[in-house]
Amino acid sequence: MKGNYTKIQDYLDDDSFVQWVLSGRDDAYWRQFLADYPQHSAMVRQAQTLILDIKKNEGADLPFLDQRMVWAKISANLRDPEVSDQESASLKWGRYAIWQWVAGVAIMLGLSWYTWQNQPGGVITYQELSDSIREKNELVERINTQDAPLEIALEDGSVVILHKGSKLMYPRHFGDKNRNVILMGEAFFEVSRDSDRPFYIYANEVVTKVLGTSFRIRAFEKEQQVTVQVSTGRVSVYKQRRINLADPETDGLVLLPNQEAVINRKAEGLSRRLVDKPQPVLKREFDTLPTRYDEAPASLILRDIETRYGITILFNDDVLDHCYLTTTLKEESLYDQLDLICKTIGASYKEVDGQLVVESKGCRF
Repeated sequence: MKGNYTKIQDYLDDDSFVQWVLSGRDDAYWRQFLADYPQHSAMVRQAQTLILDIKKNEGADLPFLDQRMVWAKISANLRDPEVSDQESASLKWGRYAIWQWVAGVAIMLGLSWYTWQNQPGGVITYQELSDSIREKNELVERINTQDAPLEIALEDGSVVILHKGSKLMYPRHFGDKNRNVILMGEAFFEVSRDSDRPFYIYANEVVTKVLGTSFRIRAFEKEQQVTVQVSTGRVSVYKQRRINLADPETDGLVLLPNQEAVINRKAEGLSRRLVDKPQPVLKREFDTLPTRYDEAPASLILRDIETRYGITILFNDDVLDHCYLTTTLKEESLYDQLDLICKTIGASYKEVDGQLVVESKGCRF
């Protein structure tokens, strides 16, 4: 009985529901069902979204998974032990065909349906990613067994610095829509800008999407965390744990310079924070901001620091406009500079979601 459905999977297993979403068949029945069971509306919407997103992205050229290999795993799990012997052959085939379609599209989207459904804790390994890549893509695998970093030049002009004990797999020739690579370990990427072909890095369960920028990824299989640190530009980070490949700009995190994403491989969600040692984003020869301030408002100094490091600093302008100080800021680290300013004007600061918040009661006497 459909009113007893308890999870999204139940709707995806229902060929009548899938056909309703795709073609509108049995529309009156399903509208009445929602009227009779309004508590199921949220699950129905999620199942609809999943099916429609798969349909929308059908044929998408993301990673290059071997459909035959993955489908062999999927088909072994298609039998429903609860289906009665009286179920018609046509219904069985309808369900099989629907799942084959869903699984096939999932493969084209770049996610292994079997891995997504059955991997404990959502963990995806480098071996599983690399095993499912088609040989016809002329893939290259580089492994760094030396102490010194290994520099790898890709055909699009991008450069990867691969650290010891790390592996990188990439196609000899990138496709027309995307540039996809797989990483296990740690690497620094200097990605050549190409607004028509986003650059995707698949590292365990984490997907990093960029157009052109520089950043570092650490994703060793034996470690519980994956980190992505941005040096320049802008990076999107999201988890590869389901078929619905949402836009990372809305479903994941967008990282700016001196920010990093930390992902616990067995937990939900991503966290964003500042890197331990933020570096100026302005090159020294182009940095025309002052280093000496004479009776300058603290708000002005903080805005200059914000520009120099590319980090958002939040504070009350009306308060700090009236806090003046004389100081020189040269070789000190970002945090040493903030410590000096806050100590001088009686303020404090804290980090919140990759940003800095300065709190002050004011300096008027």
